Amino acid sequence: MTLWQALLLGLVQGLTEFLPISSSGHLVLVNHLLGISDDSIVFEIAVHLGTLVAVLIYFRRDLADIIGGFFRGGRGMRVGWMLIIAMVPTAIIGFGFKDFFESMFDAPKYASAGLLFTSLILFLSERVRQGTRGLTGIRVIDALLIGTLQGLAIMPGVSRSGSTIAAGLFAGLDRDTAARFSFLLAIPAILGAAVLHAKDFVALPIDMMVPSVAGFLVAMFSGYIAIEVLMRIIRRRKLYVFVIYTAVVGIIGLIFLPA
Repeated sequence: MTLWQALLLGLVQGLTEFLPISSSGHLVLVNHLLGISDDSIVFEIAVHLGTLVAVLIYFRRDLADIIGGFFRGGRGMRVGWMLIIAMVPTAIIGFGFKDFFESMFDAPKYASAGLLFTSLILFLSERVRQGTRGLTGIRVIDALLIGTLQGLAIMPGVSRSGSTIAAGLFAGLDRDTAARFSFLLAIPAILGAAVLHAKDFVALPIDMMVPSVAGFLVAMFSGYIAIEVLMRIIRRRKLYVFVIYTAVVGIIGLIFLPA
């Protein structure tokens, strides 16, 4: 992997991890279009960690409230428990169907189909009545629904942020809360993936060190920008732009990419 390819992939990861257009789907399509075959699991984790740092910085106050809540009680503790509950179905789906989902990444058309699914679920989420419940109003059933949709987003082309935000809107959360909970839920998901592949960092090839660091930095900065942009778009009820984008890219992929 060359440095410019690492920079491009880091940018794609940073923008698409949080914008509801699927980072996995775009990485699969970009890798295929550029003919990148020497993809490294370490590089993939590095760019994901870049987006993790972005969300940690952006939601540092929410995180401080949650962590403090487990020591002194209150709203933060409740939100923390809802995040933990949401991770249960995500973990079950992730571990139970890991091999099945990973096999899909070998066929670009699965990513295209996943993008069409993302388009559909975003469209439906914009059609439901706007909710009014905030972070303290999240129920166990809401957390389980959001966690389940996050688990299904392991499939290429299915946006994690899009699925979880849509699930929050379906559950009756207000738009800001649906997005905020989705981003906070990304933290344990990304950390879990990093821990699973921690041993791979020990055997990091020398020639992948610079691309991995470069990808990490680009993903971090572009990820922070993507969060800010998406929060504004969600508050203005303009997710339809992503509905159109994912539908168009998905259809083009199904037509022109190999099975």
